[in-house]
Amino acid sequence: MRIALALAAVVALASPSQAEVRWQLDCQPGRVGTVVANGLEGNGTYAWCTFTVTNKNGRDVPLSLGVWAETDVAGRTYRGTLDPVVKDAVERRTGKQYKTLTEARATPLADGASIDVFVSFGKVDPSVDVFNVHILGLADRVYRDRGKVVVEDKAFVLTITRPGDEFSRQQDLLRVRSTKWVVLAPAKELKKA
Repeated sequence: MRIALALAAVVALASPSQAEVRWQLDCQPGRVGTVVANGLEGNGTYAWCTFTVTNKNGRDVPLSLGVWAETDVAGRTYRGTLDPVVKDAVERRTGKQYKTLTEARATPLADGASIDVFVSFGKVDPSVDVFNVHILGLADRVYRDRGKVVVEDKAFVLTITRPGDEFSRQQDLLRVRSTKWVVLAPAKELKKA
């Protein structure tokens, strides 16, 4: 009898109604660099990056990707966008086709599937040496845990460095120095209105 009660308690604690598995997508940095182009912001040196998102969660996952970069220059941030001129130049240089953020968001990412994404950051300030590129939407921000609805914002951060001085910046190579997950807003229970 005691064994049956203990087994029933274990089953109840492990039931799906108690905790829902939170999905998280894998992200691998791809190529990063600069290109001199006459893009949307005029002629200049534009920064860009690519990354590959892979779904290994056992189910299709809707993508809601967003990208922005903070820098080592006070008050200088960049929003991840699409500059078609820069994208075309990068695709010619790499010989590879990439999806834009809008194209990536168009359909859910199937289980086991991967998608290569391109992001442009516009004309780059010559004083910027470090970009901390935040990729949002790779982890489920709203999930259930023991009957509570929880919200937590996480970002996958690529730290990209650009060694050298502020002269001839178009010749400086960008490098991914590190990657890590960062919690932007700690987990908290979502209260019913």
